[in-house]
Amino acid sequence: MRRASLVLGSLVVVGAVVGFACGSSSDSAGTGGSGGDTTTTTTTTTTSGTGGGFIDHGAVVAIAIAPPSVTIDVQNGVSAPVWFTVTATYADTTTAEVPADWLFDRPDLAGLSNQGELSAHGTLGGKGTATATVGALSATADVTVVLHLTQNPAGLGASDQALFDSPDGNPSGTLLYPYDHTVFARGILAPELMWNGGSAGDVYRVHLHEAYLDAVIYAQADPPSDFTMDAALWTQLTESNAGELVTVDIRRLSGGQAHAPMAESWKIAQGSLRGTIYYWAVNTGQLMKINPGASSPVVVFDSGPADQLGSPAPANYNGATPPWESGGNNKRCVACHTVSKDGSTIAGVFEKLGSTASPWGTIDLTASPPTVVQMTPYDSSAIYLGITPDGDYVVENDVAMRMRLKNALTGATVPSALDAFGDSTCDPAFSPDGKLLAFSSNVSGYYPVEFYRSDLDVIDFDPGSLAFTNRRTIALGGANALAFPSFSPDSAWVLYQGGDYSRAKYGANLTGHNDLFITDVAAVAGSTLLAEASGATLEPRNQHIAYQPTVNPIAVGGYMWVVFMTPRDYGNKMQSSADPTYENRKQLWVAAVDVNPQPGQDPSHPAFWLPGQDLSTVNMSGYWALEPCKQQGNACNEGFECCTGFCQPDGNGDYVCIPPPGGCSHVGEACTTGADCCGSPDVVCIGGFCALGQPN
Repeated sequence: MRRASLVLGSLVVVGAVVGFACGSSSDSAGTGGSGGDTTTTTTTTTTSGTGGGFIDHGAVVAIAIAPPSVTIDVQNGVSAPVWFTVTATYADTTTAEVPADWLFDRPDLAGLSNQGELSAHGTLGGKGTATATVGALSATADVTVVLHLTQNPAGLGASDQALFDSPDGNPSGTLLYPYDHTVFARGILAPELMWNGGSAGDVYRVHLHEAYLDAVIYAQADPPSDFTMDAALWTQLTESNAGELVTVDIRRLSGGQAHAPMAESWKIAQGSLRGTIYYWAVNTGQLMKINPGASSPVVVFDSGPADQLGSPAPANYNGATPPWESGGNNKRCVACHTVSKDGSTIAGVFEKLGSTASPWGTIDLTASPPTVVQMTPYDSSAIYLGITPDGDYVVENDVAMRMRLKNALTGATVPSALDAFGDSTCDPAFSPDGKLLAFSSNVSGYYPVEFYRSDLDVIDFDPGSLAFTNRRTIALGGANALAFPSFSPDSAWVLYQGGDYSRAKYGANLTGHNDLFITDVAAVAGSTLLAEASGATLEPRNQHIAYQPTVNPIAVGGYMWVVFMTPRDYGNKMQSSADPTYENRKQLWVAAVDVNPQPGQDPSHPAFWLPGQDLSTVNMSGYWALEPCKQQGNACNEGFECCTGFCQPDGNGDYVCIPPPGGCSHVGEACTTGADCCGSPDVVCIGGFCALGQPN
């Protein structure tokens, strides 16, 4: 479904204003003083009579819809229609039913005929408003559509289903995933519910409830127990939700006795996650990408054979054989990388054999297929990279923990103030607006991804003159290492990891213990632990193992969205008994963070596993960026997908990229200030695009 702001703005208009006679004479209508009925428009004086007598009721002064509010309960896609009538009140208080023009502001929920018949489609629940118009007068009625769904893959009869209503006090089990109070977004795959407890042959009732949907599923789930709702139900649940809690109740039936429910609640953000997450599959050495909602990842580009130098060939090649580290399948290992906000460019380190310090290359994502356009000399010593939002420049962070500004197209050094920073700076990251660079400072350690203490600095950057000025510290690490900064979509906040060591796993059974934090660029609010996202309420073995956050450049549903790496347990699909860092595979997780953090309050929410990942690969270094923008006339879903910044329906109702249309911008479309956005002040301008200013 399209974003709510556009759906709510679509109106269905049916019917027409019709004149009428309210007398009982069978004579034809006339214009003089004959004994027949006289009819004018419904808002002017109307007279009627029989046998030559006339009664002047006066003008229509009010209209009303009956019933004034209705609730349509849709049972497994089927419901009865509701009929509305309109009653007019005349100046002399006489009333009569009249025809009207009809419209309904939620055509995604139901259709309204020109006779006032409202029929729910049965696919979505929600609230809408029916409006009747008679002349210059109008009246409204509230419409609520509630979906009631029952699925029974377990094949239980009515008597067995009834047993779930009388549970005893014994627990049905322990819910492992998702977490209580998780915030999900639309546009992703349904979460896989997982729990421990129970035995083979046990049957479960999964009950999902929100304001406009109530679903009950009877399913068998032998240990290790899991349940995933079908895609259609997940879409109905997320698209019908209006910001209220979703309650989840799972009960087990064993030996004819139901047990106490496992229960939790979720929130659904009022928007669909967009963009692409690019990441490193460590055990294959390949850069992968996955779009929210995709069922599996794809390789970003073919990195080429590890036993061949490749093209373009790096200068100063020393003849090492093979020239590159193999990531698997004899493919060149592309490790640390970064992606421009606009999705046009990747800068990635190509690991040479037996060396941490390596050359880096620039990959043009707008080419088909994506192509390596430059490679720095073979004797380069890069480890970590930061890239400008437009992909034009890269900050190279080398093995000596120095930073240098580079031309992304040529790899050439651009003299800048960074040259004087010395050898204690790491992990550079540009802000989405391109005007700031954040990095770890005063670093003590070994190289840019492995150190044990640092502070967090920002410096202003002028994209025009390429000047860096006004360096300042915004967070002090003390005895800890602050690493891997990433800016919020509005460039006002920095999210980062903080802990006793910057790397998750190092040495022999040594683990870096880290959590996620947020601080403001202005250094007024100070740093706040993102406790919920970091897993503060999880089992001790799953705490303090959250690393390398990067933020979606687009705010959605009143939240910023951060992807990070963690080896924490994933339900019963990936469960450890001791230190997950050494027992489990690293995976990417996503957490919602309020776009308007309040000082001293944790603005984060429990994370969810990024659906669609391959559990057999070790996934890390996720970078969230847009896809390369689409030209005018191409199909789109949101304005930020378009080079123009605007996505609206064409003459056929298909959404395409269009030139700036004038008027206010919808959610997801380009803006300069909040005043540009439809629905302001609730909808604000964040990072150049209209978005909800706070969670619903």
